This record gives sequence, structure tokens and C-alpha cells, in this order.
Amino acid sequence: MPISDVLTNSTLLQLRTLANEHEWGLAYNASDDMRAIAAMQLAGEILTYFNKTISSKGASKFGVQFGAYATFLSFFGLVDLPKVSDNFTGVVDYASSMTFELFTNATVASGSFPSTDDLQVRFLFHNGTASNTSEPAVYPLFGGSADAVSYNDFQTNLNKFAISTTEQWCNKCQNTTGSCAAYASGSSGSGTTNAQGSNGGGGMSPAIGGVIGAFVTLAVVLGSLALFMLLGGYRLASKKRLAGVATRQGVEPKA
Repeated sequence: MPISDVLTNSTLLQLRTLANEHEWGLAYNASDDMRAIAAMQLAGEILTYFNKTISSKGASKFGVQFGAYATFLSFFGLVDLPKVSDNFTGVVDYASSMTFELFTNATVASGSFPSTDDLQVRFLFHNGTASNTSEPAVYPLFGGSADAVSYNDFQTNLNKFAISTTEQWCNKCQNTTGSCAAYASGSSGSGTTNAQGSNGGGGMSPAIGGVIGAFVTLAVVLGSLALFMLLGGYRLASKKRLAGVATRQGVEPKA
């Protein structure tokens, strides 16, 4: 059967639709925002850069990042872009771009920088490669209808989920090992409260569950090894003892 008879336009459309649904479900879920952890970190980096631009009075004018399509989908969900269009629940094409433009409509004296209250943010997106004939379009954020939001509102809304520090990341992920160990003692605050709430108030945190799982696995492995040695008639012996026995029997021990 020719492949053209199998991969029809309707079949390809169905495959694309199913792929979009699958990837959207992995990247964002309103009841489980941990799936959007990559976009939370992106939001923190956006705020960090904008604050640097403001504090330096415009010395930092342009920033670029590159990432995977899943981060796009996660961010779309966090800022309510699917309310604007269902297209924001589909996998973006290669070379797609998101743009955050910081600007002001206020009159500013030459050589000065506008106050934070006068700053606004505009969000633009283009699916696939942008060009002079196909430019990024403006879309409203946070479920609103305006093409731009004040920087204060932008910062307030992003701070609801943004991760800007290692401590925030550790508490959000409930990680207490490695570089997160330094913040473990402070995890009894909001991070632990949220974890208990999501597990019915008396549940076990993922970190503790992982430790218990590791010890259970180790116990099973050691138990299986002991049973194998018992039934097979094997026993542990030191290398020095084996070398001594081999020497007495006139056999040169191997290294």
C-alpha cells in the first residue's frame, strides 16, 4: 500500500491534534502547576532581567534566551494565554519566539529614565520563523484584554509563580539534598504546608518517600544476595586468605 494512502491529510491532522493534547498535558495542568516548573524559572529570569534594566536605568537593553517548546507551553498556561486562543495549547514550530517589551508612553526628559509606575510591558509571539512579512503579534496576558500591562501588574502576576532563587526552587520541588541541603531547615514554612495540603494533611513528602524507597531497594538487593549465597553454598572470603591457601597448595595466586 502506498504511504500516501496511509498518511492522508486527515490522518496527519489527527496525529498533530493528539500530539498537541499529549504535550500540553505534560507541560501544564491547572491543578498541578509543578509540570510548569521550567516556565516558573523562566518567569523569574524575566523579572530579574527587567529589574536589572530598571536599576541600571536602561544600561541593559536586550536579553536573549533559547529553550524547548515545552517551556513555551508551560508559560502559555501560567499566563492564561489559552483564554485568548486555543492555538496556545499546541506545540510551537521551530524558531518560534516570545518577546517581552518594556516601554513607556510617558514624557521623559533627555538623559533620564522613567519611573517604575510609568513603565509598561507588551507581550509578542510568533509561531515559527519571523520575518519582515510575518512579524510577531501582540497578545494580552493574565486573562485580560489590553495589549499592554503596567510593569507593576506584570511583576505582581509573575511573582505568583516565578522562581528567582535556588531556595525557591528547592522549596517548590521539596528537594533537601545536594545544593538544596542548605535550605532544608527552612522548608518547614510554606513549602511544607503546601506539600501537606496536597497530600491530605498527613502525607509523605516526595523527598522522604525517595529515601525510604532507596533503603527498601537496598534491603531487597542485600536479602536476595544473602539468599543466593545460602542456597548456592557460597561464602565470603578475604583475598589474603585465598592467596595463602593457593600458596600452600603450590598454586601461584593471580593478581
